[in-house]
Amino acid sequence: MLRIRTLLFIWAIFPALLTHAAQFRSEPLGSDPGRGSISGTVVDQKTGETIVGANVIIEGSLTGAATDLNGHFSLDNLEPGVYNIRVSFISYEGVVVEGVQVEGGKTARLNVMLTEKEMNLEGVQVSAKRVTHTEMSLITSIRSSNLVVSGISAQQISRSQDSDAAAVVKRIPGVTLVDNRFIMVRGLGERYNASMLHDTYAPSMETDVRSFSFDIIPSNLLDRIMIYKSPSADLPGDFAGGVIRVYTKSIPEENGLQISYSEGYDPDASFRDFKSQQNGKWHWLGFNDGIHSLPGDFPENLRAIANNQQAVTQAGQALSNNWVPVNSTSGLNHSLHLSGGYSFKLGKATIGNITAISYNNSKSIDNVDRADFNAYDLEMQRKSFIYRFNDEKNAQNIRTSLMHNWSVAIGKGHTIELKHQFYQLSNSEYVLRTGPHFDFNYNASNHSFQQIYRGLYSGQLTGSHEFFSGKTTLNWTAGYGYSFREEPDYRRYRSDLDTLTRQTTLYVPFGAAAAYFLGRFYSEMEENNLTGALNLTHHLSFHRFPGFVPELSAGVFYENKDRYFNSRNLGYVRANTMQFNQDLLGNSIDHLFRPENINTTNGIKIDEQTNPSDSYKAFNTLMAGYAMLTLPLSQKIKMIGGLRLEHNRQSMHSFSLSNQPIDVAYPVTSFLPSANLTYNFNSRMLVRAAYGKTLNRPEFRELAPFGFYDFSFNLVKKGNEFLQTAYIHNADMRWEFYPSAGETVSLGMFYKHFINPIESKFIDGGGSGGIKTFSYENAESAVSQGLETEVRKSMAGFTGVRFIDDLSILFNAAVIKSKVTLGKAGEGQQVSNRPMQGQSPFIVNAGLYYRNERRDLTLNLLYNIVGQRIFIIGYHSYPDIYEMPRNQLDLTLSKRFANKLEFKFGIRDMLNEAVVLMQDANQDGVFDLEKDQVIQRFRPGSRFSLGISYKL
Repeated sequence: MLRIRTLLFIWAIFPALLTHAAQFRSEPLGSDPGRGSISGTVVDQKTGETIVGANVIIEGSLTGAATDLNGHFSLDNLEPGVYNIRVSFISYEGVVVEGVQVEGGKTARLNVMLTEKEMNLEGVQVSAKRVTHTEMSLITSIRSSNLVVSGISAQQISRSQDSDAAAVVKRIPGVTLVDNRFIMVRGLGERYNASMLHDTYAPSMETDVRSFSFDIIPSNLLDRIMIYKSPSADLPGDFAGGVIRVYTKSIPEENGLQISYSEGYDPDASFRDFKSQQNGKWHWLGFNDGIHSLPGDFPENLRAIANNQQAVTQAGQALSNNWVPVNSTSGLNHSLHLSGGYSFKLGKATIGNITAISYNNSKSIDNVDRADFNAYDLEMQRKSFIYRFNDEKNAQNIRTSLMHNWSVAIGKGHTIELKHQFYQLSNSEYVLRTGPHFDFNYNASNHSFQQIYRGLYSGQLTGSHEFFSGKTTLNWTAGYGYSFREEPDYRRYRSDLDTLTRQTTLYVPFGAAAAYFLGRFYSEMEENNLTGALNLTHHLSFHRFPGFVPELSAGVFYENKDRYFNSRNLGYVRANTMQFNQDLLGNSIDHLFRPENINTTNGIKIDEQTNPSDSYKAFNTLMAGYAMLTLPLSQKIKMIGGLRLEHNRQSMHSFSLSNQPIDVAYPVTSFLPSANLTYNFNSRMLVRAAYGKTLNRPEFRELAPFGFYDFSFNLVKKGNEFLQTAYIHNADMRWEFYPSAGETVSLGMFYKHFINPIESKFIDGGGSGGIKTFSYENAESAVSQGLETEVRKSMAGFTGVRFIDDLSILFNAAVIKSKVTLGKAGEGQQVSNRPMQGQSPFIVNAGLYYRNERRDLTLNLLYNIVGQRIFIIGYHSYPDIYEMPRNQLDLTLSKRFANKLEFKFGIRDMLNEAVVLMQDANQDGVFDLEKDQVIQRFRPGSRFSLGISYKL
């Protein structure tokens, strides 16, 4: 089959090759400014997908071109005049476009749709793999979907500087980011979104939130990202914002190898003094070689040996004296990507493979202002600081990724795919925190060393089979996912600064240890996912009603997930208050931790701060089944109705602070109906309406009664084993218009009603020493509603000016309003109803794209802004903390040579506006940087990059 396909392709482009050869012989190098050109795209009329290798020829001449891998063509250096253009491709009806006007110095735009014709080549089987990574194919998928869906393609991703999936996805309508890695859809937090890698749930790598960390997937491995926003029986039931499906690259259209390399310059970090911590030999790849881990023979519980002074001393001396940062000079940030694809014939089967390796290493230095406040004096209009710190944060992020996918096409309509993905990410930080703590009356010089390793493996075996001349389709998936998060030796120590002498004095607690002032924290989490799915679709036919072809679908889904979390919290304390050597406090931190100073008399000793609740085991089993019927009520109206049944059982084992066993067993059976209706006004315009019931289950971490101290925000997060499942009623309506191939305009609205939504809650009296404690609780109800719009439009033909013709625009925006009725969960909070946590009142994305096909030059300008949103929930005398809006503008310039070599230059975050967290302390409804309370403020900095890519 491979030979036949190759012959057909050569047959299709042979006339274009001849005309190119003729042009090469007869035309001089360069372009005559007195001449014009014709350029455009050739697409399939039915699917909207681009056609590769189509012939575009000027009638009566040898001048012509073949469309490239994106369906584009360009006829250059044409004398001004009127031309007739013939477009053809094998198995399609040819088209002649008459009267195309060409003017000197201008480009005439010509987008052509070809209609597939019936072919009967006896003994010849023609097959082609569906193209999914282009803008055209993305719009086609959205248009043909039965649901409300948005997405982004690899083609659009390549026009930006977005380095990972998290940065990419915020370009999709209604999507924002939290902590630069967690996705919010339609103003709903990460807990309300389901993340999938292809056809299986993505494993979580986070201990505190129910979310997939999208920053772990490099953008150059992405094929497309689709977000399904309306419920359907064949989608997971646990979501309210959207089901996010991430598709990595599939088998390429042509064999080859591509290598890309880029360097990045950060004015705040590159070639500057950089402070880090001691790392092992594999750290450069993002792996922990054990240098930061507890020794294998370290006691499991120090309390068990508390009366053995020698054993306690040996345990303290067994840990590394690694409390001093390593000084170096940081260089440029760099990334490397290598990918290759190959397909071949083996008997009757066509086998394809794509393998990609990606590596990224970056450093940053941020100066972050942090503060916290006592209750605001409304009468005197005065704020009262608890502390006012400045953090110098030195951070290094390393990501290594591997993708290895196979595809086997066996005959007609039978495909089996094996997909492997592995991602490893290391985040390393050293923070020096200085400034006054007014409540404790000292000037801080605090230090922290944090290293987090995260990893994920996803393996999937999938099959797609067609039977009965394509009337019946069977799809199946078997998957395994493994993820881990390791935080070895999170070290913190406090020293007090004398502002006159600039001398520091180490702080060593006495009596009881306080690990956040002098201590180490270790945690490990592992999660395993086993998944299986089977989906069957059958097209019904009735002889008496030939145009009436209903579609019946049914399927089953199974997932088994287990998670193991373990942590150790170790502090240091004065061994003996009366005998303690006070001179140690005036020395350096590495002197304090010399072996001779770790003892049970006049030095410091290690102390176990771990609680029984600091570890848990959790299991989740989900079994689901669905049935769905698609009814074409007429040529214009299509209705889809379905019912999904989900039975989920969560169980968790942990201990309370008093060491009492806690066993949670939470089985829930849910019936989730859905309905979607599509009305097609014509071939270019339609409207959708949808309703569906979904749910939101508490996650393991939210059920675990384990409190974790967050150094950055000086607070403790704690689970609640009594949480209930929340239910959501979702309604959508969207109008869509497709002016021409590759263009779309849409306007939609949505409404969501929540019952028992899970929200964060401040625990009054739950903290000490200025540390606040937060937990989770079911609110009474909530409502979220909004409008979304998207425009993708080419400017070709608007003015006839060549520069304007080469422009295209992308604009999407969302306006959202939500309100939570807290009920009992509002006790102690400042208000009884408020916006949902993390919900932004507006989101805007815009892009201006310039593409000069004659010079293979592109220039892209991308803009993003997100409205203010609640970052942390407040309480009666402590207002909610809001994240303020900031404008972000990115510029990308790329130049390609001979379709092989490409250079790309970019500036990220050109405006460099500050990231601000603040409170409306005076409660006047206006956020004022001078009058109100700023909790955090820093500028992330602009970044410059230069990259090169070459195709072999």
